[in-house]
Amino acid sequence: MQQPILGYYEIRSFAEPLRMLLTHFGVAFEDKQYTFGPAPDFDLSSWLNAKETLGFDFPNLPHFIDENIKLTETLAIYEYICAKYNPSYLGNTIVEKAYVAMLTGVLRDFNSPIGAASYSPDAATLLPQVLESQKTMLGRFVKYLEGKTFLVGDHPTYVDFYFYESLDRLDAIDPSYLAGISPLFEAYKGHVRSLTHVEEFVTRPNRPHFHGPVAGWRG
Repeated sequence: MQQPILGYYEIRSFAEPLRMLLTHFGVAFEDKQYTFGPAPDFDLSSWLNAKETLGFDFPNLPHFIDENIKLTETLAIYEYICAKYNPSYLGNTIVEKAYVAMLTGVLRDFNSPIGAASYSPDAATLLPQVLESQKTMLGRFVKYLEGKTFLVGDHPTYVDFYFYESLDRLDAIDPSYLAGISPLFEAYKGHVRSLTHVEEFVTRPNRPHFHGPVAGWRG
């Protein structure tokens, strides 16, 4: 049986939580990383030349190929991986599933301005401003996480891998930032790292940058 293929650029960004989730599930997969061309253009021909040749209905990155199943869009890939390998990671009840969906949307909105600032040539100036503005939302997460091990309670779901990567990027931007808000975030990250194969994944050598080479802050 052919290994599934997860395709994305040679950076972390949207693909890193998916890589972490597959690794945690013990799935042997091909981590297909499309490369950036040389400076100063950093062209995307590695992906663009392949884009229309792979048989996707809606070609995009990240993408996931599992035998005859060819998926794009990050949320669809999360849901397919969990449905196939461990459906509890979608949530065990209708309420848990609703909270997973809600938190996924919250994190998408939370991460958007951080990503935009990171890709700006003025990232060094903009990122501290964005982080300051995000303290209110992180305060909401502190309140929400009180008494919980993971985001929906005592067991992990796929949104925990998304949240972990979000927190890891904040730690990389400013190692004192999250600790200055609450020690709860480091405790939460420890819970995620304690999951099977996660520690070895997040400490692997030569881990990619968070962002591409045109970013003002790559991480």
